[in-house]
Amino acid sequence: MLEERIRLREIDAYGNEDYKKWIGNPPLDEKAIVKNIFNGSKRFKEGIPYFWEKVILKKFGSIELFFEKWRSYCNENPTIDDEIVGSTRKLETEDWFVFIASQIEKSCLNLIENDYSKTINESYKKGIRFENYCMQILKQNGWEVKETPNTGDQGVDLIASINDLRICIQCKNHEKAIGNKAVQEISAGKLFWKGTHAILVSKSGFTKSAQQLAKSNKVRLINEYQLKDLKNLLFK
Repeated sequence: MLEERIRLREIDAYGNEDYKKWIGNPPLDEKAIVKNIFNGSKRFKEGIPYFWEKVILKKFGSIELFFEKWRSYCNENPTIDDEIVGSTRKLETEDWFVFIASQIEKSCLNLIENDYSKTINESYKKGIRFENYCMQILKQNGWEVKETPNTGDQGVDLIASINDLRICIQCKNHEKAIGNKAVQEISAGKLFWKGTHAILVSKSGFTKSAQQLAKSNKVRLINEYQLKDLKNLLFK
């Protein structure tokens, strides 16, 4: 259902999303619905109308039984909060599709929100694990390492120190090559934390643009394995 919603979405040149195809425009009258379905109308070939006919309607067994149950629901729940009008009004028989569509949309939006939260959470955990891994490598090679606060870190994850060296480090565990934004962040973070050097660690490499920007900003771009020899890398 969610995949179909995404498939039917249309996006214009300005990024505005249009879900008219997904929501559809079925007839609201019971007799007209029967006629449309019997004649193979395109109105029930995709989106929410298609889901209603192929999934919801099957659970009721027939259109007649669906509307019988719907009319009973209307009698038990005579009013509806109309978000478009902005007030409570009488629930009409023709409101069946608005009701069904709103319930389906709520389910879809909940799935999207839960999936987004899960993705963000997994990404966060993945980043923390990589950051901890980098910190352990540094400690094993004689560095004193401190983590910056989760909020207000100014683009710096770790600060590694030996003698008069104070290295500001950002750790990136992404699938794609790291771009300019991370270079800009660690450059600014170095100034904020009064570091002597800025290091960007990535498992996935860096874009050419990021490499050029890093060179002009004196940011060293390395992978996690090079942390073992960090002190020598700084003075090459």
